[in-house]
Amino acid sequence: MENYLDCQLPIADECNIEIDKEPLHVFRNNTSEEIPDKLAIYNARDGNYLSTLSKRSAENLRTYGEFAKMLSDGVFSGSSILNPEDVKVTDKLWNGGARYSRIMEFPNAYFNFNDDKYHLVLWSWTSYDVNWAEQFIFAPMCIQCLNGMFHADWKIKGLSKKNWNNKASIDAVDIVNAVSAFEKYPEQLEQMASSMIPEWQVKALFENTIAKIKDPIHSRVSDYRMRQLSNLWDGYKRKYGLNLYAVYQTATDWASKPEGKGMKMNMIRTRSGQVADMVKSPDWNALINHKQLAEVKQFATA
Repeated sequence: MENYLDCQLPIADECNIEIDKEPLHVFRNNTSEEIPDKLAIYNARDGNYLSTLSKRSAENLRTYGEFAKMLSDGVFSGSSILNPEDVKVTDKLWNGGARYSRIMEFPNAYFNFNDDKYHLVLWSWTSYDVNWAEQFIFAPMCIQCLNGMFHADWKIKGLSKKNWNNKASIDAVDIVNAVSAFEKYPEQLEQMASSMIPEWQVKALFENTIAKIKDPIHSRVSDYRMRQLSNLWDGYKRKYGLNLYAVYQTATDWASKPEGKGMKMNMIRTRSGQVADMVKSPDWNALINHKQLAEVKQFATA
């Protein structure tokens, strides 16, 4: 096994999975025939099957150890505010080792707002089944409620089934931009807190964005999502008032701590993107600029 434990933040040993790649065969008439352009991916430690990939995707697959080293080397090349001696790292395997996540929290990179403390956090994912593209997101995390404040501009994607020849990378420019954006974030939160919003506009915003299930034929509003969001909104509006900061906390809580069936990290990945889309939507921009949304007149159910 190659050693990726010499970087500044080595991967946890249980997550440092190397892989074997074997041709796939089909048996016909008592004979074995190799399936062209397909390889089976196995955990080299225990032989467990992880995925089936095209040969091109398999050739470009980066190990979890390589991915963690790329993050470590890149993160600490760009800013003195981030250093390996002051970071909390959480490595985790998902789906039997077919997927991997790394969360890096920087306690010394923080700000306070509305009696809440925010740390800079790097969320990152990759996989051996390439259902999770190589991806990382810098985002503030509210320490009191553990909400990740996801923002679309802080996301970088690499290898996936659709772009098998690309790999994510992180360099000094990414770190400088992330830290700069983080330092400006209190101004954005202050703008949210000063943007008052009536109840019906909160409902309309959610129905037009994160509660909407997009369908090629007929998009519809999910009653289930609206119930979840409404319950969260009731708590945050009591705490912060009728403003966009409370709305944002509601949305990020929904994204960061999903309920229901399914793999939690899958849901966090999907919902973080939906919240990021919400805050760059025309509906959000209208509200942040103190304009009114058109009230939704007709609702579908899901």
